[in-house]
Amino acid sequence: MPALANAAEVRPRLNLTGRLDATRTIPAALVTPTMAENIGPGSHLLIDIPNEGTFGCTANFVWASGNTRYLGAAGHCFIPASATATHGPGANYNASGVVVRVCVSNCSFGGETGFTVTGNLVQLGAVAYARQTAASGDIGNDFGVVAIPSSFAPLVRASMPVFGGPTGTDTVTQGELVCHYGNGVVVGETFATMARVGVGGGSNQASWTGVLAAAPGDSGSAVETCDADATGAHGRGAAGILTHLGVSDQGVVFGTTVARAIAMASEAGLALSIVLP
Repeated sequence: MPALANAAEVRPRLNLTGRLDATRTIPAALVTPTMAENIGPGSHLLIDIPNEGTFGCTANFVWASGNTRYLGAAGHCFIPASATATHGPGANYNASGVVVRVCVSNCSFGGETGFTVTGNLVQLGAVAYARQTAASGDIGNDFGVVAIPSSFAPLVRASMPVFGGPTGTDTVTQGELVCHYGNGVVVGETFATMARVGVGGGSNQASWTGVLAAAPGDSGSAVETCDADATGAHGRGAAGILTHLGVSDQGVVFGTTVARAIAMASEAGLALSIVLP
C-alpha cells in the first residue's frame, strides 16, 4: 500500500455555514419507533463548533463503553481545524460547547438538492473524545465519539444501511471488497447512491486505504469488508472509518482502523467496543 503520510489528503468535512438550513430539532418524545433506524452507521450529522461554524459529517459505528452508547465519526468532525485533541498527548480543546445533532427522518443533505439540508434532527450528548490527523499527515489518528443519551436507546440502529452487518471486526486487505454508506454532497450528481462498494488497498495497525467513491460529507463514515453474491454486496466486518480523500472523488481514500480507534479512545478513559446488530 502507498505511504499514507505522503498522500495529498483533503479532509472531507462539509462546511454548511451560511447554507440554507431547513432542518428541525425535535424533542425525543416526538420520535416514533420507526425512526430508530436513523441513529447509527450512515446517519447524517450536523455539528456546531463554537466560533467555527456548522459542519456536516457521516456517523460510523455504534460503540459501547460500560453502559453508555456512543456514535462515532471522524475526530476532525468534532473539533476546529487548529485543534489537536480533547484528551491525551497534545490535547488542547474543550469540546463541551460543541453541539451534535443527528438526522432521524426525512433527511436530505446535498446531492441533487444542492446545499439545502432538510430533515428532523435530535440532539446527542457530549463529545466524549476527538483527535484529528495533524497537518503533517499522520493518517490513522482521526476518530471521535459523541454520547447517545439513554433516552434514545430504542432509536439506536447498529446495522449498516443497505449492506447490513457488521457481524464482527475485520481489517482491510488489498483487493478485497469494501463497502460504505455516506452523505457526500455530490451524491445524485457524480455518483448515484449513498451506498458504495470499492476495493481495499491494504492496512496497517493504524490506517487503511482503498479505492472508493467519496466526497466532502462522507467524512467519518463506517467502512466494512463485504462479500458479494448474485443479490449484491453484504457487510461482514467493521474495518475502519473514512477520514481523508485522495487525488479525486473517485480515487483513493484513507482512514483510521477500528483497532486504532479503540486504542485512541482509551486516552479519554473509554473502553470502546463495537455494538453489533
